Amino acid sequence: MDIRELEYFVTVSELQNFTVAANRLHVSQPAISKSIHRLEEELGFQLLNRTQKKVLLTEEGAVFLDLAKDILARIIAAQNTMTEYKNLTRGTFRIAVPPLLGAYVFPELFAAFKKNYPSLDMAVIEDGSSTAVDLVKREEVHVGLVILPPTLTDLDSHLITSQEIVVCLPTEHPLSQEPFLTFEQLKNEPIILYNEGFVLRRIILEEYAKHNITPQVALSTNQFQTIKALVAKGVGISFLPKNSIKVVNHVTKIPLHPHLFLDMGLIWKPDKVLPLACKAFIDFVNQFDPNENSN
Repeated sequence: MDIRELEYFVTVSELQNFTVAANRLHVSQPAISKSIHRLEEELGFQLLNRTQKKVLLTEEGAVFLDLAKDILARIIAAQNTMTEYKNLTRGTFRIAVPPLLGAYVFPELFAAFKKNYPSLDMAVIEDGSSTAVDLVKREEVHVGLVILPPTLTDLDSHLITSQEIVVCLPTEHPLSQEPFLTFEQLKNEPIILYNEGFVLRRIILEEYAKHNITPQVALSTNQFQTIKALVAKGVGISFLPKNSIKVVNHVTKIPLHPHLFLDMGLIWKPDKVLPLACKAFIDFVNQFDPNENSN
């Protein structure tokens, strides 16, 4: 049984005439007759009564007609759906985004992508960059928008932007007027960091270790807004990308000396077959200029 046999059978049944059906389908009448005969042999019963001037359905043929119509409708729907996926008018993919990037990099990128591909969807999983890398490697998500680690094996990546890390402290803090700050100046300050699994946390702790300083971690969280609010309340200082702190009441940002930077980008597994929607997103990100699209 194939699609053509079903199509021939349905057309003959509806038109009740082999000749008219052949003209409608632009095939020869013998071809239609042979095709329906093969279908009847395969099913084991007669579908059409050919003894009258009009071709009429047998009882079994009437039952099979409804089934054949349903099969053809499903096939057409499947073909249309796949065409939509191919033309990028439908599709979805999974992306891991850390809260930090989700707060100020992802919204801009997402809005620009949706403007170009309004019918494509993405399922967003929020977690730290280290966890996001693992999710991509385990193929639990298709791509990750992450703070890029110094070394990245088994994954392809694309750098989106490089951001300077600044010290965030209360406006009334004694160090708030300094042109820059060193880790030596900050050694006695309580700090607020992201939880384990966040690349930014690891980078900051590694910098403290380089200076032989044991940090005083006052609190850890995975919430970007919580960090800013706690800094504003004077609970401690923190370290965040410069552009993530636009205008925040009672928070001052000061550069580090020497300067410290974060590379942010997209990662994906090169040997994995990705959804077309995800490939479109990767291609879009490769052309995306955050400076050009920023307000």
